[in-house]
Amino acid sequence: MSIILRADVDKPYGHSNLIRKVASKVVEDYFSIPIFGSFKYLSHLIEFLEYCNAQHIPGFIYHRMCTAPNKKVKELLISGGHKVCFHAENTRSFETFSEELNCFKEKVKPLSVESFTKHGSGILKLGKYHYPPYEPEKYQDWSVKTGTGFYFGNGICKNENDLYSENGVFSNMFWMERDYRDPDFSDLQKLLNAAKKKDVVVLIHPCNFHTSKIVSEDFMLLVKLSKEQNVNWKVCLVLK
Repeated sequence: MSIILRADVDKPYGHSNLIRKVASKVVEDYFSIPIFGSFKYLSHLIEFLEYCNAQHIPGFIYHRMCTAPNKKVKELLISGGHKVCFHAENTRSFETFSEELNCFKEKVKPLSVESFTKHGSGILKLGKYHYPPYEPEKYQDWSVKTGTGFYFGNGICKNENDLYSENGVFSNMFWMERDYRDPDFSDLQKLLNAAKKKDVVVLIHPCNFHTSKIVSEDFMLLVKLSKEQNVNWKVCLVLK
């Protein structure tokens, strides 16, 4: 069995300092295109993908409209065997979702879109076009209608069994950000033990890999331990 990597690319310019935070907010709310090129659009994602590619770790990489991959990122996605995926925001209706998805598909050509997830977990409004409610049953229906996979929810695992897929969906993630881990299931070794039995999903945000020493060190430790314990990383899903 294996670890499946999911990376949510939320910030166009990251959030490592005030300027980047403001630039990210302006783009995500008003432009959805990289208007501040001098601030190195998606530089945090490039750093993360370069690390993953060097370690031979493929992943499902989820982009918002405002973080659609540029030429450099596309090259890294292809060379690393990653899946290009969509992080949906405007989920008010099937019409708003499909319009956003189709626009994203145009942006990532010639690459294809593997699957989608929901940006946010139903509590906070995270952008001008973001619709906060989290409605996974609705997304499963949209997955069938659009032919775009819906594999991953946004839940927090509380135990080993929470990590495993059910009815074709991994509802709960093991978050690399410690604030989103359950106190009773936060240890990396518990995750590895679960991955030795069945496939599990690890969620990380590349902007936090770049800015948080704790997140980056935890992820790199997980990679090290997985190699020592012969736990593979994969992007080929077998859902039951």
